[in-house]
Amino acid sequence: MSDNFTLTFDRNSDSNWKIHTGSVAMPVIDYNSANLTQEEKANEHMGGRLMVAGAIACYTNSLWNDIKRAAGKPVSMTASATVTKEKTDSMRTAFTHIDLSVELSANELDDAAFERIRDALYRGSLVTYSLEEGLEFDYDINLVK
Repeated sequence: MSDNFTLTFDRNSDSNWKIHTGSVAMPVIDYNSANLTQEEKANEHMGGRLMVAGAIACYTNSLWNDIKRAAGKPVSMTASATVTKEKTDSMRTAFTHIDLSVELSANELDDAAFERIRDALYRGSLVTYSLEEGLEFDYDINLVK
């Protein structure tokens, strides 16, 4: 297993961009806003949606796999996330809170195993606790002529 991965981003117009994920299951995320109104474009918050989608995917995958490790048989799972966006003290807009809710059904999962799994996931999953702790970014921007 690799300790890192790289995504690449391509944009050549106002309305279309692609993220090449390096994933076999989802190699490209292709965004096209050409048919949206200006108001719809202003409310897309696509970066935030992708961030929260990553959090939900990681969290629910951890839960699903934890159930299997406990000899349970996951049957179905739904999740939702409500994101709060506010102005910070420095007047920058930031995502400040995520309420993540999961409902699941599983066979052959005893109550004690479910409680252990739930308690562990109340501490988060790789992506959710990484977001809680804060990620360090290094930025590099170059003008190519």
